[in-house]
Amino acid sequence: MTKKICPNCNGNGFTRHTWEATDVIIQCKVCDSQGELDENKYYPQSWDDTDHLGKPYRTLYYGPLLDPESFPGYKIDQD
Repeated sequence: MTKKICPNCNGNGFTRHTWEATDVIIQCKVCDSQGELDENKYYPQSWDDTDHLGKPYRTLYYGPLLDPESFPGYKIDQD
């Protein structure tokens, strides 16, 4: 099984969220706080894109992990 660092928590197993001036640290729901994801498993992912007129939209994808560096606004969605 090939593992890849979780792009949601950057491998530390936790994510930081700010809500009404309060910082909260919660366990990563994408990797179940493991910090790694199975590279052969499929995940719901999305990123920012534009159409041929330059109008912005969100692209949705379900499949093997993509390289987050290649997609602006990349996000791996939580189940």
